[in-house]
Amino acid sequence: MPDAIEVWMPGSPGRWPFAGHVRGSWEGGAIRLAWAGRIAWSALPEDAFEAAEALRDVLATVRGDGRFAAITSAWAAVDTLAEKWKSRGDLSLLFAAVDPAGIVLSSTGLEAVWVEGHSGWVAAALSGSPLFTEPGAPERAPVPQPPLRPGLRFLGLPPGIALPKPTEMALACGVRP
Repeated sequence: MPDAIEVWMPGSPGRWPFAGHVRGSWEGGAIRLAWAGRIAWSALPEDAFEAAEALRDVLATVRGDGRFAAITSAWAAVDTLAEKWKSRGDLSLLFAAVDPAGIVLSSTGLEAVWVEGHSGWVAAALSGSPLFTEPGAPERAPVPQPPLRPGLRFLGLPPGIALPKPTEMALACGVRP
């Protein structure tokens, strides 16, 4: 069985840095899927919380018999979100799936993806990658991409969010030891 995989995303600038943020994972046999994202982050905190809960609920339905199937299931779940959340244009989401054959990533609303390597955080995709798109719910499920470098902890950066310092990474992503 593959090792645990994690996906992180830093908080947004402002008074409520984690409004609309979600992190989660699904495991089915030898397949693991992890995600992090933000939805309705530009809304009032109550609305952002409602949107995040809706996203958590739909992602709880994820299933799959391989890394590609798990990501396909995740995007199908995102597509079932209420139109009021999908039409906002402020969704950023990163999925990472692993099975014995490898790792794939899929995303929307990101301008960079990093992976934690032995010597720190390094780019998991080059500029121009299909992983990098404008925020918002995609019309079609993005095609999963293998990362440039192997790893089990990935970080998605939405537009306008700077890469946190390595010593502040976990805290900036709302991850508590």
